Amino acid sequence: MCMTLTGTAGSEMLRSAYRTTFQDYSNKLNALQQLMAGRGADSTRVEAALLEVEKARVAHNCARDRLARELVRPPAPPDDRGREEHIRETARLLWELSGRPEGTAERDWRKAEQLVHEAAAAVAC
Repeated sequence: MCMTLTGTAGSEMLRSAYRTTFQDYSNKLNALQQLMAGRGADSTRVEAALLEVEKARVAHNCARDRLARELVRPPAPPDDRGREEHIRETARLLWELSGRPEGTAERDWRKAEQLVHEAAAAVAC
């Protein structure tokens, strides 16, 4: 079940859901790997673990897609302050999607500016 959220609070909820579902997916994969590494792994338990991994993958993909849609939402209001805030939020989302790497703030900001500009140019109001 995918839902739509907007605004700063919505963005934070989407980022949180993305991180949470990724961690759940990772944990389920680790559990499956441990189960399969054991001697004489029970096929019923392996199948159940595979089902859990697949559920976690679907949930994570949904969270990822909601967050990605947030990146391409309509442009911010025309005033400079609103545009800058929109770029800031978009840059943060880019950073989150790439795994929160160190030292990418300037690159993320430039990419966010480009995305916001392209979206504004593509949508004639």
